[in-house]
Amino acid sequence: RSCASAIVVSYECLFCNGEYLWESQKKVGSGRGQVYSLNHFLPIAAFSTGTLLPRLNDLAKVIDLSIPSDSSMRRRIRLIGCEAIQRVFNIRQEQVRTIAKDVAGDQGLQVSIDGQYCTPGFNASNCKVTVIDCETRFALAGVAVHKKEEEIDNKSIRMESVGALRALEELIDDGFTIRTRVNDQNATVNKKLREHPKTAAIVGKHDWWHVIKPLRKDWFKAVKLTPDLLPLHCKFFNHLFYAHTKYTEDEDRPKALEVVKSFVMHCQGIHRWRKNDDFKLITKCDHAALKRKKKGEIRLKLKADAPELLMAKQLIFSEKFAKGFLSAATLIDTALNESYHALSLMYAPKRLACSPFYYNMKMRLAMLHYNDLVMADMMGLRDEIGTTVLSRKGRLVPAIKRKRGPGTREWTVDV
Repeated sequence: RSCASAIVVSYECLFCNGEYLWESQKKVGSGRGQVYSLNHFLPIAAFSTGTLLPRLNDLAKVIDLSIPSDSSMRRRIRLIGCEAIQRVFNIRQEQVRTIAKDVAGDQGLQVSIDGQYCTPGFNASNCKVTVIDCETRFALAGVAVHKKEEEIDNKSIRMESVGALRALEELIDDGFTIRTRVNDQNATVNKKLREHPKTAAIVGKHDWWHVIKPLRKDWFKAVKLTPDLLPLHCKFFNHLFYAHTKYTEDEDRPKALEVVKSFVMHCQGIHRWRKNDDFKLITKCDHAALKRKKKGEIRLKLKADAPELLMAKQLIFSEKFAKGFLSAATLIDTALNESYHALSLMYAPKRLACSPFYYNMKMRLAMLHYNDLVMADMMGLRDEIGTTVLSRKGRLVPAIKRKRGPGTREWTVDV
């Protein structure tokens, strides 16, 4: 007879007339809770590696493999697997937070915060918000939120702000000092953290990519009205990145903004000017003296009333852009969160119906996996196994994507 993945053979010896029992697997557990080992390990291993049970059942049918029933596997995952995951998660998070505290010292943490919804649009049911330490790159806190919670009142847009506050409160209650937080330009998150007494003292910054994203959209909208604006796009955004990366200190950001605005003067062939309402800190372009123009060389020089220059000035000198530029973080960003979100889709793919309980567990699995990779990276256990050249629209220059070896995945063995 078969017992899910195990085979049991009862037989009688013709020589001694004795009855014997042969089992293909050993049993684990004790008392009435004993089960065959593979029946126990298979569902928990599938869940902890992000394998969907319907796909596992399909595989078993194709290769004619006997496995436990779907209900049996789900029951074992919920009652035993999730309990084990929670225990391993608590132990690993304690180790990770201890390292982060030691590295930060008395200065406090600089963290990046970002949320990910289970489905795009405004009809998401679940959202997970993660806080990552920008120094050690560890995911220090994660909160899964459901839209039917009392504080959210079935409005999906509130989930990220509530989750961000809970995650930061969790770290503060654990003894962390947080000096800076960076997130995208989500107004509800900023308002929630700015008004709460526990998080009001944390300096808030915005991710650089999210700051220039609306400017780029407005620029391409303006191109439809003024096609001559398109050739200025690459030149301006290269200049913008230059100013952003050169002046990284908070006290230098107003000067950096004026350097960005000097692009309009440069396009007119004006490289020195007097102080005025637009330029209170600088009176010349940031580049060195230009060399004498060679014979036949054409240099960009626009008239002050050129339509493309007026449109560029309208975008660059806008109060909206100035406010975003001055609030942009220079040395930290939410790129780590985006990498983590990409990895977490392995455990909870978008548009996958999932209960709040299992969504929370899948978030913990993603954090265990991500922190294991970061820890292995710190210890030099991940080798570079390949590189790929990518074109990055955001920076207008090629980038190199490095493929690294897998982590140790010791946490899966612990589970």
